Amino acid sequence: MFKHVIIKKMNNNKCLCDGCCDGCMEFFSAFADKTRQEIIMIFAKERELCANEIANKFTLSRPTISHHLNLLKRAKILNSRKDGKEIYYSVNKDYIKELLIGVIRDIDNCC
Repeated sequence: MFKHVIIKKMNNNKCLCDGCCDGCMEFFSAFADKTRQEIIMIFAKERELCANEIANKFTLSRPTISHHLNLLKRAKILNSRKDGKEIYYSVNKDYIKELLIGVIRDIDNCC
């Protein structure tokens, strides 16, 4: 699990991930929280879960879990779909892979 991740712009105003800095910062900021990491780990066994199923796995309040889910959704780590009154979440694997591959490619190019 990550403790802290800090992304800073370099002197020439280019960031490490060249053009996707905002997305990287939002991604790593969302991933830096232990509760959000635990939420993501729930999806290792499940493909899709509703908000209630996720909240039931924690001692935190439902509004707190909803807040974490919204941050993960805003960072594009989770996808969501509404079915009736319930919201279902799944991991946005394609986006995560694309973002991390871009970060790795930029590290290879600059170091």
